[in-house]
Amino acid sequence: MSPNPVFHPGSYTPEAGEYVCDCAAEHRWRIDVAGHLFPVFPPGCLGAGWRATPEAVDPGAPLSSI
Repeated sequence: MSPNPVFHPGSYTPEAGEYVCDCAAEHRWRIDVAGHLFPVFPPGCLGAGWRATPEAVDPGAPLSSI
């Protein structure tokens, strides 16, 4: 796998973690287990893909911020 691959809505998440879309708004989506489907982008989002974020995640944060 490349260092920071892009995943498209509808594809399966390879691992748990936080993902960010590649638009200027950087919408975030967080999962706790692998195998979920990446969601569609929120209305008005110009993103083309999701990328894993290297940041540590807050365990108290909601699982989805879309």
